[in-house]
Amino acid sequence: MNRTSLCIKMLLLLKSRGRMNTAQLSQELETNPRNIREFRKELEVAGYNIKETKGRYGGYELVEDDLFPVIRLSDDEVKALDESRYLVSSHKEYTRLKSYNNAIDKIMQMYHNESRSPNYFMDTPGYVLTNEMIAFLDTMKKGIELGRCISLTYQTSKEDSPCTFLFDPYEILHYHQAYYVIGFSHRRDDIRIFRFSDQRMFNCELTNRKFLKDSNYRLEMYIGKHSIIKGNFVQVTLKVKANIRRMFKEMYWGYEFKEEIYDDYSLFSFIIEDVLDLYRKIYSFTDGIEIVSPKEIRENYVQSLKNTLKNYESR
Repeated sequence: MNRTSLCIKMLLLLKSRGRMNTAQLSQELETNPRNIREFRKELEVAGYNIKETKGRYGGYELVEDDLFPVIRLSDDEVKALDESRYLVSSHKEYTRLKSYNNAIDKIMQMYHNESRSPNYFMDTPGYVLTNEMIAFLDTMKKGIELGRCISLTYQTSKEDSPCTFLFDPYEILHYHQAYYVIGFSHRRDDIRIFRFSDQRMFNCELTNRKFLKDSNYRLEMYIGKHSIIKGNFVQVTLKVKANIRRMFKEMYWGYEFKEEIYDDYSLFSFIIEDVLDLYRKIYSFTDGIEIVSPKEIRENYVQSLKNTLKNYESR
C-alpha cells in the first residue's frame, strides 16, 4: 500500500474509532510505528487537525466532526482574502458586493486573529506593477508583518544616484494609480514616503534587524495638501447603532478603519478624502448613523438635510 493510501486509511480509522495510539495505528496500517508521526504531519499539511494526547491513555484523534472538513487556510491565504475585500469594495460598479462580503465573513469567522488589517489604501483600482515591483511590495509587507527593517536602495528626484539605507516600513498605500510605502528612514532620521517605481526603487531586501513602530505616528500627519500624497484627507468619527453595525461594516468607508464597541452602538473612525461620498453612504442608511466629528462635516451634512427638507415643505 502506498503512502497516500496509508494516510487516507489512517484518517478513516481516526474518524470511525476515535482516539488511537501509535501501536494500534501501526498494527492496523501494517507499517512501522515511526511512520505514524509522518502520516500525521502529511494530513495536517492537507488541512486536517489531528490532536495528540500524551500519556498512558493518549494517542491521536481527529478534531473535526466531518471526515472532509473545510481545508484550513495558511496565514498568507487569510491575509489575501482579507485584503481582497478592500480591492473588491473599490469597484463601486460591482453589484454583488453585499453577497461577497457575507461570503468572506463566513470564511473569516474561523480565524480569530484580531490584528488582521489591510496594508493597502485602495482608491483607484487597475494600476499594474511590474514583477520586480510586486516582489519589492511583498518584501515590504513581510517587513511590516514581522517588524523587521528593510535595506532599501532608492533614488529621489533631487539626487543624481541611488542610495542604500535602512528603512522601517509602517504602511503600504495605493493612491491615484501609484503604490507607496510610508515609514521611518534611518538615513533622514524621520518619516518618509517612497513610491514603488522602476525608475526610483532599485533594491529592497528584508534584514534581521527588528524595529518598533513610533507610538506617536499617525498616518493623517503625513498625507494631505503638503505631503507627497496630496489630497484633502479628513479623520471622521461616526456613531452607528448596533442593529446596523454588520451592514455598516460591509461597506468600505476609508483608511485606518477602527471600531469601539459599546452596549447599543459603535464608534467608527477612519480617514476619507471624498466628503460627498461619505454623505451619500450615510444617507443610504436613512437612519442609525450620526456624524460625531469633525464638527464642520457634521454641520454641513445637517444643513444639507435641512435644505432638502425645506425644498419639499415649500411645495
